[in-house]
Amino acid sequence: MTRIPAVLTALLFVFASSFLSPSAAETVDLTLLHINDFHGNLLPKPGKEGKPATGGMARIAQMVAEEREKNPGGTLLLSAGDMFQGTPISNLFRGKPVIETMNRMGFDAMTVGNHEFDWGMEAFQDLRKAAAFPFLSANIVDERGALLPGVKPYILLRKKGLKIAVIGITTPETHYATKPGNLKGYRVVAVEKSLPALIDKVRKEGAGPVVVLSHLGLDEDREMASKVAGIDLIVGGHSHTEVKTTVVVGTTLIVQAGYYGQQLGVLNISVDAASGRIVRYPEKRILRKVKAGPNDPVDDAVAGIIRKYDDQIREEFGRTVGETRVDLAKRPFESNLGNLVCDAMRKATGADAAIQNNGGIRTTIPKGKITLEQVFMLLPFDNNLMTMDLTGAQIAGILEQNAKTDGMLQVSGLKVVYDMKAPEGSRVKELAVGGKPADPSRIYRVTTNDFLAAGGDRFGIFREGKNAVIGDNVRDAFLAYLEKNSPVSPRTEGRIVVTP
Repeated sequence: MTRIPAVLTALLFVFASSFLSPSAAETVDLTLLHINDFHGNLLPKPGKEGKPATGGMARIAQMVAEEREKNPGGTLLLSAGDMFQGTPISNLFRGKPVIETMNRMGFDAMTVGNHEFDWGMEAFQDLRKAAAFPFLSANIVDERGALLPGVKPYILLRKKGLKIAVIGITTPETHYATKPGNLKGYRVVAVEKSLPALIDKVRKEGAGPVVVLSHLGLDEDREMASKVAGIDLIVGGHSHTEVKTTVVVGTTLIVQAGYYGQQLGVLNISVDAASGRIVRYPEKRILRKVKAGPNDPVDDAVAGIIRKYDDQIREEFGRTVGETRVDLAKRPFESNLGNLVCDAMRKATGADAAIQNNGGIRTTIPKGKITLEQVFMLLPFDNNLMTMDLTGAQIAGILEQNAKTDGMLQVSGLKVVYDMKAPEGSRVKELAVGGKPADPSRIYRVTTNDFLAAGGDRFGIFREGKNAVIGDNVRDAFLAYLEKNSPVSPRTEGRIVVTP
């Protein structure tokens, strides 16, 4: 009897196993397309100094169609949240144009971002009902632990015979990063408490790769990947980060595609069909710049939807409302744009001081004529002025909180000197109101916006203000200031000094 050598026997076994179980050696190629923090930017952004325009949903839609053609049946299109609030064409129609374009493009899912609630719960539900794709959030629950009505914690998508789980996660900052009260009756659960059980659940339901569609921010996504096992891929948003090289934490991949639709995330991965694990992925070139020059093709159907809405507002919002002799820029701590906005707020109310959050100033304005559309994009939130009595000590307390946040506040009528190396709670070294040292016990009249007045961005001291009076819309105050003072040329002038 002839004996078969042991090595040959092993080879025959491997061959037979592969023949009998083809899936064990197979991989499935998937394409994940994603955007985040779109903020209503349906129209392209004009280029500077003769450069071509960038962005715009019609151009993104065409790029999506081209990517789908490369991998038919294996492409996912996802949004990591904050899609609607931010431009006149979206704001005036409460996000409806964005939903219509997303429906036309065939989005598979969108996670719920904090700014989805900016127009209140009723408007949120109107958007959710109009969407032809699911809104996801696994960690927003009421007192009984029930999810938001109509919102799903996850979905299972089948692509090329493979089940992919997509779980939605929303930032815990939502309670103070939208108007307090917009999410009344709900709480945002920490990811480490909500995710592990869901991952186990979707695995039992046959999911291969587990994708977390996250609106937490890149740093928080890294932390989530280190704390929660079983996540194959995090498609992120909230921090507006252009992740150009795939971030890897343990066995978890993390990506994010910037903001305002300037980039389309394109991640081509190979998944082992047997284990559901990602076995190949690109390290670089995972973002595609959305170029919208005259020779760059667009999706005609999506362009038609956008044009339908833009035609209704173009004449009004294209008109000139002011002029600036300098570029209006924003940055942490003092900026010339922050000074201009706060000066307009203080002028409108006659207060001793004005305070505005940097997050409420959404863009920059180049030197030259200023249109109404630019002002709406600069100040897109429908915030009203709130003027109240605060003591010098309370103002100092607000500015101490500001020192923890890398300079979220802009000011008028104040001068503050920070020592960032000092312990928290003692970083405000000098504070002046109206050019005179602030008296801790003296009452000052301070104007802010109703978002901060309600404790937004964790500035709870504003809620201690007395004799509060609501005023005009912040944007209207800014427009009135431009009308009276154009051309403007604001500068930084030492209102906020940070010692090294």
